[in-house]
Formats: sequence, C-alpha cells, structure tokens
Amino acid sequence: MYLFFRSTIICFLLSTMALAGCAATPMKPAVQTSGDIPEWVNHPNKKYPDSQYIVGVGSGDTRNAAEKDAVGQISKVFQSVINVDETLIENYLETRDNSSSDFSFSSQMLNRTSVGSQQELKNIKIDQVHFSSADGLYYVLAYLDRSETAVLYKQDILQNEQNISEYFENYKSGTDKLNKYAYLNKCKTITTINDILKNQYQVITKGQENIPAIVPVSEIDKEMQQLLMQISVGLAPKENTRNEVTDYLKEVIGKIGFRVVNGQGDFTFNYGLDIKPTDLNRDNLVAFNWKLTVEVSDNVNHASLKTFNISKRTAAISEGEADAKILNTVQSQLNKQFYKQFLEYLGKL
Repeated sequence: MYLFFRSTIICFLLSTMALAGCAATPMKPAVQTSGDIPEWVNHPNKKYPDSQYIVGVGSGDTRNAAEKDAVGQISKVFQSVINVDETLIENYLETRDNSSSDFSFSSQMLNRTSVGSQQELKNIKIDQVHFSSADGLYYVLAYLDRSETAVLYKQDILQNEQNISEYFENYKSGTDKLNKYAYLNKCKTITTINDILKNQYQVITKGQENIPAIVPVSEIDKEMQQLLMQISVGLAPKENTRNEVTDYLKEVIGKIGFRVVNGQGDFTFNYGLDIKPTDLNRDNLVAFNWKLTVEVSDNVNHASLKTFNISKRTAAISEGEADAKILNTVQSQLNKQFYKQFLEYLGKL
C-alpha cells in the first residue's frame, strides 16, 4: 500500500504570488487621522463586495502591525489544513527550481510557505490606512481581487495537470522500476500540490468551477501500490549497532512505502552507530562521542549514494539521559536529513 507519510499538519496560505505583467507596486495610501473610526472598519464590503473581493481589516499599535493583521485576516480565508509530507513536496520543488527557470507562481508560493508562519501576500493591495486618536490604534483595509487571482490559479492548475499527464506517460513507457517510481512519485507529489491549489481556487471562485484531473488520482494510487510491492530495501547493520537504529530506518522506508527484506534488496542500507565515552573533566556530567553512518547501495543501477554521516558529542547528568539524547538525535536525523537525501536521489533516477 502506498504510504504517503502524513508527517505534519501544514497550513498552506496563499502567499508570495508574483503577478505576471503587473505594473509597478503602487504607492502606499496616506494615513488618515481623526478621532472617529471610519465606516469601512466595520463594513468593508460596502466598497469591496464579497462577490468580487476578499477583504481584510486589521488593527495595531503601528501601521506595519495593522497591515500585517489585515493581510492575516485574508490569509485565514485560504488556510488549508491538509496532511502532507512536507519534505517530499519541498524536495520536488527544489529539484524543479534547480532544473527550470520557468517557475510557476504557485510553486513559488508553496516553496516559500513555512510551517505555521504568516507570509507576505504580494497580490494583496492596501486601500485605506487610518489612525484613531481616540484609541491610539491604526486601522488598515486590504483586499484581493478574486477574478485576477483566479486566472493565475487556473493557469497553474492546468499546467500542473499537464505535467502529471506527461510524467504518467513516462512512467508507463519506462522499463526500469526505480525510474518508473521516480516518474510516478512526481505524479503523486504534483497531485498533492494541485489538491491544495484547487481547494484555494474553490475559495476564490466561491465554488463556481471545478477543474477535473487529466489522470484520475485513483489510477495513480493503484499503480503506485503495485509498483511499491516490487521495490525492496535490505538492511545490513554493522556489528554492535543498536536495534533502535534499525527501527528508525524502517520508519524512513515506511514513509516511502518500499518493502524491507532480509538480505540484498534493490537498495541496501549499510549502517552503524559507534558510541564511545569521553571525559569532559566535570564531575556532574557524563559525555559520549558518537558517529552515525548510513551507506546506501543502488543495486539496480549499480550506484551508491553519498554516505550519510553525523558525528556529535552528547553530555548529560547520567548515562541513561545521554543515551536517550543520542537516540533521539539519531531518530531525528534519519527521519529528516537522511530521508531528504534519499528522496533527492530517487527524484533524479
């Protein structure tokens, strides 16, 4: 079964959109000052109707804080809580960024959106800024044009669908199962990206238009399930390596969905964790120097990945605490950095 690892609940916000052919950034509106709070603070849709715009009103002790608050109000409208593999998507976007200068605005958007962070929305315009002398607060009215933004989203979604179709054709015509996996995994990843964009497109257009998939997601999933059963990984721990390291590597393989086998597989992971005590000359601390090494052999293409090495020193008030710290670090490094390195290799097959 294809395990598309759900590592993090990520809030993808509409962000970092560079509009093609846009005029120069307009000058910011001047601050209006009075003791009264203007009508648009409580009734922003009188000037910008909801049918045509998404509006946000913010307030703050400074103009900058009020603008960020207004932008944040709009970004909440686009907030999508979706279970995705953040590393997988980032890896695909980084690979695409390095191989092509024609980088779509939505890919830029996803690539620059951080977990839990609020990003600048370049397609949002600030229309009104008011300082109320009565309460000492700035108020800002910001808006986003639905039709203008919808055009960009649709273009990107359709282009992504075309890319999925092309990768799927490459997958079907391939003969090397690892190469076939690379193409099919790209299909799956772009499909996930497009699901996010389609959800946001529905918000922008108020659900007035659905953009169908060229290749059904169910067909991609079915092919992936069958292909993953054909790809195996053999684990070969070095002498005295902790069993926990084997378990952590199985977690990494489980994220991708490859089978773990005894003996040699399509990939072989040769790995070891060497831990040695060291003296810090401090009576209240114990310390260990340790090194984690993972060597990956691609037995299908007769190639090897760059060896993954981590060397650190860990200190704690007891051996048990030091041991727990070491294993926690090892698990984190394997599930993040090694996983990313392995994905990068798979993406280039």
